[in-house]
Amino acid sequence: MSTIELLAPAGSFDALKAALLNGADAVYLGGKDFSARAYASNFDRDTLKEAVEFAHIRGMKIYVTINTLLKDTEVNKLLEYVAFLYEIDVDALIIQDLGVLSLIHHGFPDFELHCSTQMTLHNSHGIEVVKELGVKRVVLARELSLEEIAKIHKSTGMELEVFIHGALCVSYSGQCLMSSYIGGRSGNRGRCAQPCRRSYRLLSDEGKGKDNQAYHLSMRDLNTLQYVDQLIDSGVTSFKIEGRMKKPQYVASIVRSYRRAIDNYISTKQVIKDEKTQHEMAQIFNRKFTRGFLFSSPREEITNIEKPNNRGIYLGEVKAVFPEKNFVQLLLNDPLAKGDGVEVWSSTQHDIGGYISALFVNKKPVIHAEKGSIVEFEMKGSIKKGDKVFKTLDINLMNELENTYANKDVAIKIWGEAIVEKSKPMKLYIWDEAGNTVYQESEYIVEEAKKMPISEERVLENLNKLGGTPFTFEHIKLQLEDGVSVPVSSINSLRRGAIDKLKDIRSNHNKRIAVKDIGKKPLKEPISRLIEGNDKKTELSLRIDSIDILKSIEAKEITRVYYGDLNTIKEAIEHCRKYKWEIYFRSPNIVKDKEYILINEKLRNLKLDGILAGDIGMISIGQKSFNLPVVADYTLNPFNSYTIDTLLALGVKGVVLSTELDLKSIGSIMANKSIDIELMAYGKLAVMTLEYCPLKLQKECNHKCHQCNVMAYDYKWKLTDQKNMAFPIAKDFLGRTIILNSQPLYMLDKLKELRKINPKRLQLSITDESPAEVQKLINHIENEDSTAALPKSFTRGHYFRGVE
Repeated sequence: MSTIELLAPAGSFDALKAALLNGADAVYLGGKDFSARAYASNFDRDTLKEAVEFAHIRGMKIYVTINTLLKDTEVNKLLEYVAFLYEIDVDALIIQDLGVLSLIHHGFPDFELHCSTQMTLHNSHGIEVVKELGVKRVVLARELSLEEIAKIHKSTGMELEVFIHGALCVSYSGQCLMSSYIGGRSGNRGRCAQPCRRSYRLLSDEGKGKDNQAYHLSMRDLNTLQYVDQLIDSGVTSFKIEGRMKKPQYVASIVRSYRRAIDNYISTKQVIKDEKTQHEMAQIFNRKFTRGFLFSSPREEITNIEKPNNRGIYLGEVKAVFPEKNFVQLLLNDPLAKGDGVEVWSSTQHDIGGYISALFVNKKPVIHAEKGSIVEFEMKGSIKKGDKVFKTLDINLMNELENTYANKDVAIKIWGEAIVEKSKPMKLYIWDEAGNTVYQESEYIVEEAKKMPISEERVLENLNKLGGTPFTFEHIKLQLEDGVSVPVSSINSLRRGAIDKLKDIRSNHNKRIAVKDIGKKPLKEPISRLIEGNDKKTELSLRIDSIDILKSIEAKEITRVYYGDLNTIKEAIEHCRKYKWEIYFRSPNIVKDKEYILINEKLRNLKLDGILAGDIGMISIGQKSFNLPVVADYTLNPFNSYTIDTLLALGVKGVVLSTELDLKSIGSIMANKSIDIELMAYGKLAVMTLEYCPLKLQKECNHKCHQCNVMAYDYKWKLTDQKNMAFPIAKDFLGRTIILNSQPLYMLDKLKELRKINPKRLQLSITDESPAEVQKLINHIENEDSTAALPKSFTRGHYFRGVE
């Protein structure tokens, strides 16, 4: 194995075999529970155990995903599952939940832990924090450039895992709540419904964009094959391929392509420029390709607004249509064969697809037609001359890829020495390249031959019978005493026993001892549950970014303001001092290393009361650089008591709970706590945070984000879905795109229910409301007016329904 790990996805056992037999060094997969790909086939416990044995015997690693958020009630089940994974020798766990990470490290200190990309780690400060929690490796956010990755590696020394190929999320992973709020299927719980692959209109308040219905949030597929040299030289440890929902043939194709490229560069320092391989990868699956953010591609090359799914390979335009036979004629831009899948991009209806059941050239049936041929085939639907046709499945390629792993195995070299002496058991020593050595004796005692003695050739023939195993003898030394007799069955039994021992040694890669019932022991009581209850009145906080609206507010109930615009924060501080409101700087959920420098410069010497940390790195910076109390924002996904404990241990003084929790779960977390817990009571919450901006494709865009007309939270543009729900778009002060929910969370008529839970504060989030609307909201709270007119459109969030 090279020093660069090639890490492949496996949603099934066939995909696992496809990955390993095409050159993957390790595979990541999910079990039936706690996995971010809940709709993949995934592995039950029996197949998980089989997968680990299969991989370890062949010298490869298995990582299991536990990359979802967990409720308090699920933790016991999780720890029992982790104990099982530990005992079957899984090499590492990929974790999202901060509390789960701490629990597992406490209970299984030698279990290797990797932070999932769902943890949104994107700067060196956050990575230093998780390093202290026992993390060995971090899967970085996909929005980082290679230059930023190299600097993080140099700064932290952490093992870094980077996505190199496959589907991209448009939002920072772990920060997307769109699926959750639209239909209750949370990406943080492994059930994303992929609203980013739906079509939207991009509309402005002035009415621009009425006819631009398109897939504005649908990202192209990442492809970095031609840049493996730069990736290797950046210090990346693991090259990760996305695709646990993909077919085994996809895994085979992408793995073998990158295996060749990596090995070639390591041995020759040359990068393969192979159009044939690129063509194969495009054929197997593509939404158009992009280099992603790794190489700072122009943002307009990031998305494919035409089509959200596989486009295949362009075959050509329809030359003629024969409606009486439902046949179309096509001049081929690429070979076509019987059994291939094709799709017609119809100009009059939805795309039309099917398989080639019969193919004709010059009216004669053929099995295969080359590029440049004029072919005819049956395709029903409203197809017109000039419609574009794509090959979405190449049957010959699929068969060839299947042959790389079906009924195939690796060849592991082994060496042996056999000793056959009269009146003694047979002895067999076997060893492999890794230095593993086994010894096996036969039960049979070698006898003097009464008739024909066994020959050396016969002994070696039977010792070499390794069919059904991945092993092959390079050489066997045989010491055979003359004139002895040995039953072939005894030789076979001796060989099988030795091979079984070698399998056992190789499969127990991590040399762990059994830890029976570790997951069934009583859980350590969460720290926060041991603190006495809070009897004080629930306070009111305000999350706001507009200085004009802040200055317009009159409120007795407000005790704290979380202010998010760094450019006007001095003015905000002066205003808050007049009303004796605490003012905390609300840091964004995404702050790259270079942006921390900007924040540090702007906040230096300001008299703030604290910091609301949007990412884990700011927890450390807030305390070490500014010596200020820090509150953890809901963007850190505090979903259970154990995450709150971890945040407390990191020094935070308060927590804004995840907005995906229901009242019952919150009540469980809040039982007997005086920790500063805060709940959202109102606001259009951010459902996506994007490095990409949908306005980049508009004619109005001048590619100068800090001068943009949606800059500074103007919310002039909205993404409108097919139900006419409008999602406002803004830029934060760093120029990053924020998409808000189409409806505000509204719980102001349910304040009694919220206060029963006994939070320290209820929070109002102000975004695109007018000053008058904001004042009206505050008046409702101060007057405790539960009969006030409700907004025309609103949501209760997850307080009553929860998430799947």
